[in-house]
Amino acid sequence: MDPQELLKQAQLLLVDGKDEESIKAFTKALEGGADPYISYLSRGVACVKIKDVDNAINDFSKAISANSQSARAYFYRGMAYMMRVEFENAVADFTIALELKPGYGMAKFSRGVSYARLGRIDEASEDMLAVMPQMEENIQSFADTYGIVRTEMWKVMAQMSGETRMPTLELNEKNMDTLKKWLEEA
Repeated sequence: MDPQELLKQAQLLLVDGKDEESIKAFTKALEGGADPYISYLSRGVACVKIKDVDNAINDFSKAISANSQSARAYFYRGMAYMMRVEFENAVADFTIALELKPGYGMAKFSRGVSYARLGRIDEASEDMLAVMPQMEENIQSFADTYGIVRTEMWKVMAQMSGETRMPTLELNEKNMDTLKKWLEEA
């Protein structure tokens, strides 16, 4: 079968939520000569969805090797690092994603969440405050399908309200209310 057709079938399985089947199909597409960047990136997304974080990071790294200018590949690998609670690595990948695509709001917000989890409060506040107006305009586009950012953001919210012993973020009450609203809607 044609590599493009194999890739298309794998992508359809992923869209249909057949994640494990899509992983096998992406592997077959890769073996058949399909575009390595798209195949590894997509297979990595499927791995994230089934919480196979190590293989996801491996696939996103291979996607980056195939296309080092892909902000998406760095962003997704950063998300996988968040799942593994490796926030330094997540910050590094979100930073590269932002260098490649400066207006990438979700990368900036996710980096802010990662900074907060590291206790780097000034940087967290700066990132979150910078992206909040953009996010408020279109909250649905920032909804995190995998719940990664939402889970970590709830931990940050506990930090901001003083429920944890970590340093608190410098966000005013209006900004905190906005973040709470987003978390409940997303």
